[in-house]
Amino acid sequence: MDNYICNSGGAPGADTIFEVECRKKGIVVISWSFFGHNTKSAYRVNLNKEQLNEGFEHVKIANITLKRNIFRISPYVKNLLSRNWYQVKNSDAIFAVANLDGENRVSGGTGWCCSMAIDNKKSVYVFDSNFKSWFKYNYDINKFEKFEGIPELTYKFAGVGSREIDDDGINAIKLLMNQIK
Repeated sequence: MDNYICNSGGAPGADTIFEVECRKKGIVVISWSFFGHNTKSAYRVNLNKEQLNEGFEHVKIANITLKRNIFRISPYVKNLLSRNWYQVKNSDAIFAVANLDGENRVSGGTGWCCSMAIDNKKSVYVFDSNFKSWFKYNYDINKFEKFEGIPELTYKFAGVGSREIDDDGINAIKLLMNQIK
């Protein structure tokens, strides 16, 4: 499927499952990365220092919602967070497999990508394995709501999520990809 592009972060877990399932469907995968990034993705595109600085500006904006300590992180973690911006910037929608952290946030590292997407008014879908269901961010009420069924893939999307993915999360990704014939 030459029309579809999956933007990934190349991390173990959900990112890798998205990459594998996309390639089975012939979907182009871009795994945003940086020099020194410990990724096994075969689809990496390294960001330069200026691009990572641009990304960190969006990390700072996302942190207004997330309220995490971003000024005591290592340069490596700073680059990991910054590369998330390129997953968002180059996508029309974000499809994440991670747990919700309340009504308007996503837990863990995936929360950064989702928060940046919300800050930029992109469609954000999260499969939460605790609920075994998809949720969609509703901008009218500023929170995630249960989404009935399986969301429709956009042509340029980010496929991201937790490193700790369970069978329900893996199945959610496979069902999402099964829309592509």
